[in-house]
Amino acid sequence: MKLRIANLVLATAVVAAAQEAPVVREGAYWVGSIGDSFPIGAQPLQVNTRGNVTVRRAAGDQVTYRVRQQVRAANEDQARTLLGGGAKQLSSQRGRVVLDLQPISARIVKTDIEIGVPAQVSTVIVQNDLGGINVADFDGAVQLSTGGGDIQLGKIGGTVQCYSGAGEVIIERAGGAINCTTVGGNMAVRDAGGPVALANQMGGNIRVDKAAGDVRAHSAQGMIEVGQAGGAVFADTRGGFIQVGSARGVQAESAAGTVRVKNDAGPMTLAAMAGNILAELLSGTRMQDSSLVAGSGDITVLIPSNLAVSVMARNSTGGTPRIVSDFPEIRVTPAKFFQAPMMGQGAINGGGPVLNLNTSSGVIYLRRK
Repeated sequence: MKLRIANLVLATAVVAAAQEAPVVREGAYWVGSIGDSFPIGAQPLQVNTRGNVTVRRAAGDQVTYRVRQQVRAANEDQARTLLGGGAKQLSSQRGRVVLDLQPISARIVKTDIEIGVPAQVSTVIVQNDLGGINVADFDGAVQLSTGGGDIQLGKIGGTVQCYSGAGEVIIERAGGAINCTTVGGNMAVRDAGGPVALANQMGGNIRVDKAAGDVRAHSAQGMIEVGQAGGAVFADTRGGFIQVGSARGVQAESAAGTVRVKNDAGPMTLAAMAGNILAELLSGTRMQDSSLVAGSGDITVLIPSNLAVSVMARNSTGGTPRIVSDFPEIRVTPAKFFQAPMMGQGAINGGGPVLNLNTSSGVIYLRRK
């Protein structure tokens, strides 16, 4: 394989050189590879390429890279034709070092690109036309984009911004905020040191185990799970359940699935168009006025026995609507005529923030914890 080196430009210096990459046989594949290195300071590094990209931490002050391509072919000449070639260009643009690695090989060629980045680099930016991106360990911030492929991140010291045209997004740990979007694929964040914003435009599940700030999650068609949020949770999905283990305020809406929430503080605005709602208020909860609405499903609220809250419940289920309460303070008024709503209201422990409950087809349960 030939990888022609064109226009090697850094700052005002221009250096051009040609390189010949050997093609060797490895089992059923013909393989060609080429690599190089160059010095860099603390400025951001941007890599524009096409293939499966892996970014690793490198010692010293040199960025290293290696492009490895493999293909099945009848002979070496055919392999060289399929592998094609490409160009590398190194330049300085808008305060960042830009490395362009553009293989021009056939689509059946598998291209793997490994980038070694020194610790002093503040930000790594990868713009990948097609292929996955894997960053194992990096102290700074990352900005990643791929036209199609998975994004997998290990321990990232700074903020994370990422986009995938079609693929999963898996993030082990980030020291700062996370803002990621995928057109289709599951998304998971284990631990975030700041707020998290995840969007799945076509379909896939979203899971956030722990976030230090707010969590915003949107899935066109999938489940949303948040284990622990240091701030509020804003979640919506058109198909799938929503579950929040702990948050300081929750706004959640599911068009077709159950909404299950534990709330530490702040307001709750929960809606399930076709599913049940289960809300658990934790002991010592500093809640605010909240609204729980189920189009077709039951509403169950678990209330600590010492929590002061005012309840206003409305059940519009036709026939014989039901409101079941463990609290004698809640006065339930039966429907006065057929298909009229049943009402329940009262002040628990002297009253407090208002808890509005409304179902069009289901049962309302007020349970004592």
